[in-house]
Amino acid sequence: MNTSSTVSLQDILATLPARERPATIPGLIAFWDFQGFGTQHEARGVCPFTLVEQRGPIARASEGVFGPQSLRIAHGQWLRLPRAELGALNIHGHRPLSLIAWVKPDSDRLWQFVAGVWNERDHQRQYALFFNGAWQYDHVAGMRTPCTRRAHAYLSREGGHTPGHPACFSYATGQTELRPGAWYCLALTYDGEQLAVHVNGRLDANPRHNPLPFPGPIFDGGATGADFTVAQRAMAMWREYPHGVIPVAEGFSGLLGGLAVYDRALSEEELVSLTGELSQ
Repeated sequence: MNTSSTVSLQDILATLPARERPATIPGLIAFWDFQGFGTQHEARGVCPFTLVEQRGPIARASEGVFGPQSLRIAHGQWLRLPRAELGALNIHGHRPLSLIAWVKPDSDRLWQFVAGVWNERDHQRQYALFFNGAWQYDHVAGMRTPCTRRAHAYLSREGGHTPGHPACFSYATGQTELRPGAWYCLALTYDGEQLAVHVNGRLDANPRHNPLPFPGPIFDGGATGADFTVAQRAMAMWREYPHGVIPVAEGFSGLLGGLAVYDRALSEEELVSLTGELSQ
């Protein structure tokens, strides 16, 4: 009897070493597993994109997701891929995408930027993942309310502030309260019509907050647009970006076990297959 139709993607990927699983999902642009040493991290995917540690070197922790270690990012440290090297990571227009990060936050600091192409200082926002923003946006009522310890997925049409608002208000906020000291797989997905944030593979449904209707387009920053950065982004007060001292108490700190970007919106089955033991 042929039972191949009952074999799930999770079953197939479970037979592979953890560090090989993201590369088996169609549409991969870049995947960093952070298992190497040194201050530069080369991706697998369509191009060996190289993230370079800033204010490093960044320490290693003896626990990981795709191997025996992860990056231990201290507050104020970050990683950067310059704009001129973005290539396929320069996602704009109506192009779909998924941005996935395997993280273990160590702080309740507000507005922890995880990763993306997001320069607030120069109004060059495109896409981004955040942890623990102070507000969630109700896209039906058109207002924000306080929240804590949530995951946030951002896209921008304008690059700058959303018209009529003091900041970018096109973002989705999950419902799950995340706690520092635990591993999570956080994901942004965009299919050209809808922006969503996922936690440990599942849509983190939050009525009127996640998912968010977003017919696009994503802002096109052109040749002078934002860099791809991890753990920090250029902000209005960071006048000397990328070489100055970070002036505010924002930015991600904790363990970073992996990071991946795809040129399509991954399905829930695909996202769950990438969470491994984190989804248990």
